[in-house]
Amino acid sequence: MALLQAVRALMIVGIVIGSIGCLIAIFALKCLKMGNMEDNIKATMTLASGIMFLLAGVCGIAGVSAFANLIVQSFRFTSYSDGGFNMYGGGNIGGLTGGLTPRYTFGPALFVGWIGAAILVVGGVMMCLACRGMVPDKQQRYDGTAYKAASHHTIYKSDPRPRQNFNDSYKAHSVEGRQSNQRFDYV
Repeated sequence: MALLQAVRALMIVGIVIGSIGCLIAIFALKCLKMGNMEDNIKATMTLASGIMFLLAGVCGIAGVSAFANLIVQSFRFTSYSDGGFNMYGGGNIGGLTGGLTPRYTFGPALFVGWIGAAILVVGGVMMCLACRGMVPDKQQRYDGTAYKAASHHTIYKSDPRPRQNFNDSYKAHSVEGRQSNQRFDYV
């Protein structure tokens, strides 16, 4: 009976930790802006929710596995508890008059518990790995270009081509090819 209470406690603790982890994960979303929250705080929140999902999954797997162990230990090949002779001296035929005891087997609830806990563990691992991508790099690389300073022997020549004083490429050209003073020629 104590093992059954421990299984219940593990499952309740797993549900509570998973719910808290889900709430933290909602507030750790990058699309949610709350005040002046930076990416490193959101990464820490994502890591915390991932760890909570991992703990909830471990509690779920432990609870379901402990109950499955209880089922395996209490399994009997017969479902009758009494058999043989009673105190009045009469014999029961094959133990058919004895009391029935319940016999537990692995049912769908155990498999749903194992699958749900495994999904929690996988989700917790993925969230723990996702927080690494949210933290900015400590070393900011500057991919700039190195310029060489001009030496005293460099001679700069002016460009012999005439330059326009202003850029009139924005002006529209008419059908005849002449330039208009308007920005856009709608006619």
